Amino acid sequence: MRELVLKMSMSVDGFVGSPDGGIQWVFSNDPEAVAWTVATVSNASLHIMGSRTFDDMAAYWPTSTEVFAAPMNQIPKAVFSRQGLEC
Repeated sequence: MRELVLKMSMSVDGFVGSPDGGIQWVFSNDPEAVAWTVATVSNASLHIMGSRTFDDMAAYWPTSTEVFAAPMNQIPKAVFSRQGLEC
């Protein structure tokens, strides 16, 4: 049986996005933190997320050159939504 790992970033006040909606604060400039996060994310066999997060990620990661781009683009996603698929 595979291990279930939750990797989530949230500010102390309970938000993931900054006041302007950005998420750049999530990506630490600490090389050890970045290496740990890339390794953790890269070992996932599935990313589970809500539809809003998926929409943001689908618009960003395919053209990104950041170190997180490869695992974020390659690993399958399971997306949860109250409204269903928007095609």
